[in-house]
Amino acid sequence: MSWAKLLEERTALASALDLVGDQWTMMIVTGCLAGYRRFNQIERHLGINRNLLKSKLDRLVAAGVLDKKPHKENSKHYAYFPTEMCYDLRSVIVGLGVWGQKHITKEDTAIKHVHADCGGQLLINMYCEKCHSPVAALDVGLHLNPGAGELATQIVEISKVI
Repeated sequence: MSWAKLLEERTALASALDLVGDQWTMMIVTGCLAGYRRFNQIERHLGINRNLLKSKLDRLVAAGVLDKKPHKENSKHYAYFPTEMCYDLRSVIVGLGVWGQKHITKEDTAIKHVHADCGGQLLINMYCEKCHSPVAALDVGLHLNPGAGELATQIVEISKVI
């Protein structure tokens, strides 16, 4: 199984990881969701190389994750705003953080994700869109869509064995 083949067949996970799966992209998105909007703010917040930041921001804008707008009218400077696509990604970022806290940093974490209203610790759950029932990780199945390629077919077949 090659990465190029996974992308060529447009597998959802590979396509998502190709866009946002590296550490800098996820931190840039997190920064924008937290309110860092200007290039220099993001650069200072993350300590990222300017050229790398520019390429990552350009890619996120081209993909529709961020919206680039002039900071002020007739300004040469721009601000980056989360789009609906970006806000949808927030639950994935929070989920990854909650997973990291549970399994890696445990109680020694610098930041905890909590419910803003009551302060309760967050749990990550999946729900079925059709019946609204909770779905356990072991109850997730894969469905082969029409026109899926050979690699996708192999993935679905392997998942039936597990």
